[in-house]
Amino acid sequence: MRRTDTRGLFLALPLTILLAATPGCRRHELPEVTLRGDPFDRVRSLIEETFHKHDVASVAIAAARDGRIVWEEAFGWSDRDERVAATPDSIYALASISKSFTATGLMVLVERGLVELDRPINEYLGGAKLVSYVGDAEEVTVRQVLEHTAGLPMHHNIFFRSRTARPPDQDESIRRYGIIVGPPGREYVYSNFGYGLLDRVISTVSGRSYAEFMAEELFGPLGLTHTSVLANPSLRAQTVTHYDVAGGIVPPLDFDHRGASAVHSSVHDLIRYGMFHLHNEVSAQGPILSLQTIDMMHEPSEITLAAETEAEVRSGLGWAVVDVAGERFLVASGGMPGTTTRLALVPERNAAVALAFNSGGGAAADYSPWRIEWETFAALIPEFPEAPEIDAEVPHRTPLPERLRGDWAGSIKTYEGDVEAALTIRRYPRIVLAIDGKEAGPIGGSNPLGRLSFEDGVLEGPFFGSIPSSDCRRSNHVVFLRLREVGDSLGGVAACVAMDRSFWLPHWMELKKVGATGDRHHSEEESGSAFLKRAEKERHAAG
Repeated sequence: MRRTDTRGLFLALPLTILLAATPGCRRHELPEVTLRGDPFDRVRSLIEETFHKHDVASVAIAAARDGRIVWEEAFGWSDRDERVAATPDSIYALASISKSFTATGLMVLVERGLVELDRPINEYLGGAKLVSYVGDAEEVTVRQVLEHTAGLPMHHNIFFRSRTARPPDQDESIRRYGIIVGPPGREYVYSNFGYGLLDRVISTVSGRSYAEFMAEELFGPLGLTHTSVLANPSLRAQTVTHYDVAGGIVPPLDFDHRGASAVHSSVHDLIRYGMFHLHNEVSAQGPILSLQTIDMMHEPSEITLAAETEAEVRSGLGWAVVDVAGERFLVASGGMPGTTTRLALVPERNAAVALAFNSGGGAAADYSPWRIEWETFAALIPEFPEAPEIDAEVPHRTPLPERLRGDWAGSIKTYEGDVEAALTIRRYPRIVLAIDGKEAGPIGGSNPLGRLSFEDGVLEGPFFGSIPSSDCRRSNHVVFLRLREVGDSLGGVAACVAMDRSFWLPHWMELKKVGATGDRHHSEEESGSAFLKRAEKERHAAG
């Protein structure tokens, strides 16, 4: 199985990749952090340091050991303007921790025999189905979607309540972006859209909305009284105000992948949820899953996610399984405009830590949430190992091989129709991407999207330019390419990536070397299925 570099997954599994420069933050009155003479004072000092270094509004934290919550505390402001103090019951947007909840809800249906993990996910969707450009969409299983190995591309699609655009219904979203672009089961690619598919499975199979099912079958039975899909209006007084990296207020958000991103909760509820996954008996919780099913969710996949790091990271069902410093962690984490969250379990130690900030969307790793988390485990567990040093990834540019030089032509498939595309490759930086007749070059220098590179047969990197679909026109954006070389073709994804972080929308793109055929356009025989056949042939030849 292929080892996949996930760009610092251990630091923050689902961090939104940003392009825009972080604006200067407005400094606010710093919250007070009081040392209390207990084992958690070192953590409090780290939190105080975080307040001094970053424009963080609040931090809420909870820790449990051996089936007992041993520490809950909050620092800073739930609402700065109103001077409302944060508490362990303050409700935060969880971002991608939502995936763990969705996976747990889905397993309720699995235990009832209504969903089979190794059946095609298309069997459980509504009127719209996945389509494939590489591999067979009918071979994409529910388990592969849970593990991010279905061949779906990266995707996020955020809708701000302060703007006019709203998410399309789920069938329409699937018609637009339900595309398989890689052989199922062979590579890890983090996909919010995949967990949007899973919430669609839950609603289709259960006959209830995703929000209703989760409230009735998960949140209620587990006694999570401050947890809901999207913000619960009846708990508005306890819901925090979320702030962007400039200190401005982030309005309520919605998504075309609620199962990936839309759950809201408090750290008190979050730590109780973590204790459920540790097999602890918790007051006011019912047994919604067998212990065997819970353990199955924690089993690591065969694909190793992170290379070139001290941590070995693999995917469970709704969790990242992280082996580092002799300890195994189960990690769910989230980051998007206005929020940064983490939930980590150490099953062998029967310990859990939950952490939430109502600030995020920028360099959230700089908040050091995992270091705060690690020091909390150290306070909980005698002789816990020292935190490892996680080296920052060094940007690099791989020289493009001679065979890629020349003219490539083809199209980008959008839901509104095909758009002509071409790529001209000379010696760097003489590389030009043309979309719908408009030319632009690669984005150079150091930026969070990385540099143009060619590794393992994949051409990847960001370009100036735009994709002319209605969805992409919602915001100024750049174009990110991830194209695999197969013979005389390049096939893969052209994504529009919003400068304001609101979307990363993938589209199938296929180009053919002009010199290989003497023609700037594909023949019908050389498009779609032909690319698949040649890709599979080369894959089998490579073993």
